[in-house]
Amino acid sequence: MSDVAQEHPEFFKPTPEEEAARGAGFAAVAAGTSEDSPAVDTKPSNRTTAALVALLGGAIFAVLYALAAWGYSAAAWLYGSSSEGTEAAAFIQERSVSFLLTPVYWLTVFAFTLYFVLLAILVNTGHWRSFVLWGLLVAVLTYATAIGAGLLTVRAWTLTYSEAIEFMWRGIAFNPLVLVAVVLSREIPIWLGGWIALKARKYRDADQASATEEIAV
Repeated sequence: MSDVAQEHPEFFKPTPEEEAARGAGFAAVAAGTSEDSPAVDTKPSNRTTAALVALLGGAIFAVLYALAAWGYSAAAWLYGSSSEGTEAAAFIQERSVSFLLTPVYWLTVFAFTLYFVLLAILVNTGHWRSFVLWGLLVAVLTYATAIGAGLLTVRAWTLTYSEAIEFMWRGIAFNPLVLVAVVLSREIPIWLGGWIALKARKYRDADQASATEEIAV
C-alpha cells in the first residue's frame, strides 16, 4: 500500500495528523529562517542635509558674484577713461546688469552649484578634510566652466583658432571676475563643508556607538 501511495500520491489524501505535522514543520523552518537571517543595517545618511547646504552655497555664490560685478563696475567708473561724462549710478548699473545677463555669470553660478551639490552628496558623512581637498577640484571645474562661458559669450565658433586662443588667454582666463569666481568656488566649499562635516560627525558617532553595542552584545 505504501508503494502505491508513493507512486501515485495524487490519489491519496494525507490524514489530518499528517497535515498538522507538516504545517508545524513548515512553521518551524520559517521561524528558524527569520531568526537566523540578519537584520538589514541601514546606516544613517547625511545626503539630504549636505545637498541643502550645498544649494545654500550656490545662492551665496550667486549673491557674492553679483556684488563682485558691482564692485568691479564701480572701480571701472572710478579709474576707467570710458566712464567720462557718465553718471556713476547709470554706469555701474549698466555694466553690472549686462554682466549678470551673460553666460559667464549664470552658467558659472549653475555649474558651481551643481559641482558643490555632487561633492556634498558623495562626501556624505565624511570628514571636513574631504571638502578641503576635493573643493579644489570644484574650483578648477568652475574656472574651466567660466572660461567656456566666456568663449560662448563671444561666439568663439565665429572666430579663427588664433583669435579664440588669444581671447581665451588675454580676455577671459585672467579676467578679474573670472578669478573672483575661482576664489569663491574654492572658499565656499571649505566653510560650508565644515558645517556639513559637523552634522556628519553626529551620524558617525551614532554609528560608532551602535557598532560598540553590537560588539558588547
